[in-house]
Formats: sequence, structure tokens, C-alpha cells
Amino acid sequence: MGRVAAVLALLVGALSVIAGRQAALGWEPGYSVLSWLPLYNLGMGVWTVLVPAILIWRGNRYGMQASIATFTIHAVILLLLLSNIFGEPAAQSILAMVFRVVTWVAILGLLIVHSRRLATTH
Repeated sequence: MGRVAAVLALLVGALSVIAGRQAALGWEPGYSVLSWLPLYNLGMGVWTVLVPAILIWRGNRYGMQASIATFTIHAVILLLLLSNIFGEPAAQSILAMVFRVVTWVAILGLLIVHSRRLATTH
């Protein structure tokens, strides 16, 4: 379960790096993008690939904390997007953030199941 969670983290992080990089380099997706959002996506994608994905893969005790932090940051950004505090985000931006939040809920669920299995075998 831990390795599945790590692969999910790696995939969602890589997708964020690709999308954030393209948008930061001037790619026009066909809808209005908040100016800071591509940089957020790129930064969080790099963070995800380099920190939680690796920690989870290695079974490091800080993998869960890094995952909780990543989920929390995405959830806060989603709430900010939904509140329109920084302007009106495109529906695609909101859907992408919902995808990230749901993916991190799944990752956390896998990590919880994995840690419980480890606890019952020791």
C-alpha cells in the first residue's frame, strides 16, 4: 500500500510540474489563469516529487507528515479559489485542485491502511 501511495504522489506531482511549467512558460490553455497559480502548481509539483513521494517510497516516518502537509496546503488553496479572494478562477483550475485534494485523500487513506497493517504484524 505504501508503494502505491508513493506512485500516486509521484504521478500527481509530475502532472503538476508539467502543467505548471507549461503555463509558466506562456502556454495559453484557452481559459483565464490566475497569474500565481502556475507557479504554485510548479512549486507544489516539485515539492511532491522530491519530498512526500520519496519519503513514502522509503517508508520514512515523516512520509505521513509530509502527506498531511501537502493535502492541507492543497485544501487551503482550493478554499481560497472557491472564495474568489484572488479573482475568479477558471472552472478548470478548480477541477484540477479538486483532483489534487481527492488524490491526496486517497494517498492518506492508503498510508493509514498501510500503517495499520504494519502495526498488526509487529
